[in-house]
Amino acid sequence: MNVAIQVAGEDFSSIARELTRWIDGVLGRDYHRYHSGQTWSPSINLYEDSSCYYLVADLAGMEAEGIELLIENRRLILRGVRPGPIPPASVAERSEGKVAFRLHHMEIDNGPFHRTIELPASVDSDRVEAKYRNGFLWVIMPKK
Repeated sequence: MNVAIQVAGEDFSSIARELTRWIDGVLGRDYHRYHSGQTWSPSINLYEDSSCYYLVADLAGMEAEGIELLIENRRLILRGVRPGPIPPASVAERSEGKVAFRLHHMEIDNGPFHRTIELPASVDSDRVEAKYRNGFLWVIMPKK
């Protein structure tokens, strides 16, 4: 049950909505999503068929060597550090300081990431495989 809180004759929820609109206008709607320097969690999908579970993680912009995948105590641990996307410019221009970019809007998470997924008891941990292609990490987990 929702109960409106009255403050000096005002509906508190309308004040909160107005404050949120003001903050969004000043800082941008995605300010609340971005937390510089903190660990973020990549988005995943989990599929199943009669013989396997298939986990896919969205890790666009990563090199396969920068992705760490561990299985410990029936947990799949995914971690690494994704570099931030940089607009195209020649390396020479950047190194000479001729190009200065100003960020106007940011939604793509970067920096350190960490994701832990509980594995079903039916996963055969010794036969898990991982493949990285087109920015997606596919983890194939055969059932026992």
